[in-house]
Amino acid sequence: MAEVHVTANRKGGVGKSLITLNTGAVCADVCGPGPDGKPVVAVASADPQGTALWRAARLAELPFDILDISDDIEDIAHLKSLKYEHIFVDTPGWAEINPDSGRDPLGDDKYGRILRALLDQADDVIVPVLTEPDCYEPTWQTIEWVLKPMNVPFQLVINNWPPAEGQVYVDATRGWCEDHGWPVARTVIRRYRVHTNATKVVTQYHNNKVELQAREDFFRFALEHRMRSTPRPEQIGAQAPAPAMEA
Repeated sequence: MAEVHVTANRKGGVGKSLITLNTGAVCADVCGPGPDGKPVVAVASADPQGTALWRAARLAELPFDILDISDDIEDIAHLKSLKYEHIFVDTPGWAEINPDSGRDPLGDDKYGRILRALLDQADDVIVPVLTEPDCYEPTWQTIEWVLKPMNVPFQLVINNWPPAEGQVYVDATRGWCEDHGWPVARTVIRRYRVHTNATKVVTQYHNNKVELQAREDFFRFALEHRMRSTPRPEQIGAQAPAPAMEA
């Protein structure tokens, strides 16, 4: 049975596709191929805009299989039964949400139905967040309106941070996450040009100083996320607390 790892945030442009592809690549690198020589890891795009698919098409060699599930809402329910050990899923950046509708706050638009099907399958969710205040509200909505009511394990990761702007921005964003009681990775994914070139995944980077540093962030995060993902309440025999709604 495959483990399904979903990358999600209602905010667009936070690096969901980048994180999905590169954590998938790290996992594929660590797991290696199966006995038949085929990948045991897949990267799936549930985003109708197809950013992950576009990036994957530019890669000379793929260490994982690529799945397009953006039009297969019914088939998403069978993701865990596929032949892979791990499936990393890129998601759309927007969905209708009704925070007063109980455990299932997602609307009936296409994005909402895709996310609903995915979160019912998800073993964990990676929530990228930028060190920018305009990212905070959509991130809060994603967690408090969707992930917590649906009892989905999640971990935030600060992404695309330019170190030249200063550690103060990381500290402020981390503090904001911790003030809400959310698990946030110690690893920060820094901004590097090699990431945005989109011609390689991190396991294919060269062994020079800059690309090694860029690669290290994703290896560290992949290890940390598997160690620290928040378990579903039913996995620990406890009831999830109701989300604290903010004005």
